[in-house]
Amino acid sequence: MVKQRRQPDLFSLPADSDDDEYDYFQPKDTPAPRPALATVPTAPAKTPAAKPQPPAPAGNRTAGPAEPKAKAPISKYRIPFGTRSHQAAQWIAEAAVEAWDREHGGSRMEIPVGVVAALALWPLKGPGGPLCAEFFLQLDAKDLAQALRECWAYWWTIRPDLVHRAAPLASWLDESMSAHELRCIKAVARAAITQGLFDLTGTDDPYMLADFDLMSWMITGMRSSGSRKWLGEYHTPPEICELMARQVIGDCSEVKPGHSFCDPAAGTGGMVRAAVQMLRERGIDPATCRWHLCDIDPIAAAGAAVNVLLWKMGPNTTVWCGDTLAQADTERLALEEKARIFEHREDLRWKAATVAAVLQAEELLARATRKAA
Repeated sequence: MVKQRRQPDLFSLPADSDDDEYDYFQPKDTPAPRPALATVPTAPAKTPAAKPQPPAPAGNRTAGPAEPKAKAPISKYRIPFGTRSHQAAQWIAEAAVEAWDREHGGSRMEIPVGVVAALALWPLKGPGGPLCAEFFLQLDAKDLAQALRECWAYWWTIRPDLVHRAAPLASWLDESMSAHELRCIKAVARAAITQGLFDLTGTDDPYMLADFDLMSWMITGMRSSGSRKWLGEYHTPPEICELMARQVIGDCSEVKPGHSFCDPAAGTGGMVRAAVQMLRERGIDPATCRWHLCDIDPIAAAGAAVNVLLWKMGPNTTVWCGDTLAQADTERLALEEKARIFEHREDLRWKAATVAAVLQAEELLARATRKAA
């Protein structure tokens, strides 16, 4: 790099805005994806199957070799066939937590949780998703940290409100990290990847992505038993969440577009995940509904924001961190904050476009000056 420029603070908010006509639920436009740090391996192009052709006239038929069948990309780091998604997520979290403890990572649980969260949110999904494992394993610790920054920056351009809520899991990347911390980050990433993280999160099927709560297992694994008892933090098992969702929602006959769901003590969103899956099973797109999640613990609320992105719940979702007993209308507060954050993003985009235009004008002027000379 020739010159290093100061990057804008993605997590700071401007002053309150009194624009009452802002669309709280739909961003003004969908920005173009930010370019990735490095070239990520993509799935090889599939060879189309040969279409049957009408018989050629007698004497003019030509025999040729049969076209080979396309093979699906295969990653070495697969989850055993028949393993339930909940169990696979638990194994991945246990491997990551064990790697952090083995390297003596310390008490900053937001670092290992943030590493696994960013890897799970890596934008490349679909046939090439599982192949990301080899890409990340070949990175050194510094390049890995930069890739994680790029992932959070990508999602900030799309859902800045959720990345703002997930800031406890991402803001540590802006700090100056020691060699020991970088080694711990690398160990956590390797443990999660080799346990099958990208095999679990590399699909582009929303139903499959919402079939597990990886953040719940990570946060539960990093909390000590004393911390869980003091916080009163006990995540409901996924099977219980699914049973309760079926009892409360029933056949989903009363769920219409715009229907509102609210969980005032959401944790990482286990109950909401079960409701989302029920809607999808009955052919209802959860993005047509309104979802509000709230939790008093910043790390749990950050995990919920990550899950909202991973589970593809749509633009009508808000996540708030606060005490619902002290703040009754947390959804209104979340919507107001969301409006300010989107306005802040648009302001930064306008400033970036202005800087780019000035640099381009300076370059054109320099070319004209050289030609005149």
